[in-house]
Amino acid sequence: MTKAGFTDDGLLREAMFKGLRDGLRPKVATKSSPTPPRIGVPRENVLQLLPGEPVPSQDELARYWNLVWKKAMPYLGRRPLKLVRHVHGTTFYHKGPLPEIPPAVHQLTVHKREGGEGIRLWVDSLPGFLGLVEIGAVELHPWNATVDDIEHADHLVFDLDPGENVSWEFVVDTALHLRRMLRNEDLDPWPKLTGGKGLHLTAPVRSGMTHDQARDVARRLVRRLAETQPDRYVTSAAAAKRSGRIFLDYLRNGRGTTAIGTYSPRARPGFPIAAPITWTQVERGLRPNAYTMQHPFRAADSTNRSRRR
Repeated sequence: MTKAGFTDDGLLREAMFKGLRDGLRPKVATKSSPTPPRIGVPRENVLQLLPGEPVPSQDELARYWNLVWKKAMPYLGRRPLKLVRHVHGTTFYHKGPLPEIPPAVHQLTVHKREGGEGIRLWVDSLPGFLGLVEIGAVELHPWNATVDDIEHADHLVFDLDPGENVSWEFVVDTALHLRRMLRNEDLDPWPKLTGGKGLHLTAPVRSGMTHDQARDVARRLVRRLAETQPDRYVTSAAAAKRSGRIFLDYLRNGRGTTAIGTYSPRARPGFPIAAPITWTQVERGLRPNAYTMQHPFRAADSTNRSRRR
């Protein structure tokens, strides 16, 4: 995200306390005041809670990765990962210190923009995926760069995130419109179901593009698309502006920002996966939760099939 937003760990960047506003009385806690939920992990390790979300068991996750790891490796291998973990009954986006890491899971020291260092995990083998399962990882959200060159993006991500009362047909039309725009920019995007409620378009880019440049390109393109139907699209995540519209989310681009990884399971009912599909499947209206951990192989690898259809 931009320097005025959040850090790689989801903290406010350059936050500043300027005092309390005159005329406000401090709120006194009473018995009726809500109490924070009890969670089974230190709060300093929680970037965002996902309360009540169902998660597969570690045995289910291990069986799944044994099935799909070779297909997942081109998308998830050798990339710094942001993790959704399930530990002690709590599901959360992880931040901060990590538990003891299995030897097949690699650690990368990264320099944060706001100063200091952090550790990002990455894998390059089936034992690596299984090691992530051991530490409670459920969802894997990779950087748009590899560990070999973390300062340069190797692809752009466009997240078509429909608000309430948006038909899936309009999401499909938007994806096809954006595909045309990207191809006019000499970019060749492929589609991915998110396992949630939207659709991602991923476009490989030339080497040497910085994360800031990648975000600027993505922002320019979605704003151009939004201008075609300003009453149907937004480029702001503000919920009040989203009903009946698609949020064209370009903020998946930037140093340390991530999107759900291809073939990653989701902590959602039925355990859908983020599945690569073909453009023919997009045109047929395939829904974002069409593929699950139990049935992952109906998903097509769209980097090899029907890219130009």
